[in-house]
Amino acid sequence: MTMSETPRSQPFAIRSPVLWGLIVLAALLTGLRGIEALRDLVRGDETLFLAYPLAVLTPALAFAFLATRRRIVSEEGVLMQLGAMIQLILILAFPGFALYLALGFPVVFLVVELFETRCPASLRQPLKRMVVA
Repeated sequence: MTMSETPRSQPFAIRSPVLWGLIVLAALLTGLRGIEALRDLVRGDETLFLAYPLAVLTPALAFAFLATRRRIVSEEGVLMQLGAMIQLILILAFPGFALYLALGFPVVFLVVELFETRCPASLRQPLKRMVVA
């Protein structure tokens, strides 16, 4: 092996049950927000219906993009992917706090970094085994 060649580490991914649970939850929230927007539209209030593409579809599409990223080179990358997916689910679930949650994405990455660097290995490893395959 030459200097330019680096050994490829084994790719990591979110465990299937965790991933499918998040996908179902995101789809459920997207559908519920759509039903709520249509219900308000029928009542004569078009605000939620007009906001639906930006307030619901954009986070749902970002979530779908993250859910399709199956293999990641590092465990830390998988944890950041998982954190971003949870943050997007919170954005879908709590529309009143969506702006604050969207501005909080750097906090998700900071928490993952603190988890990786400051959390004791005896606690960190079992938690990572639950979500990282």
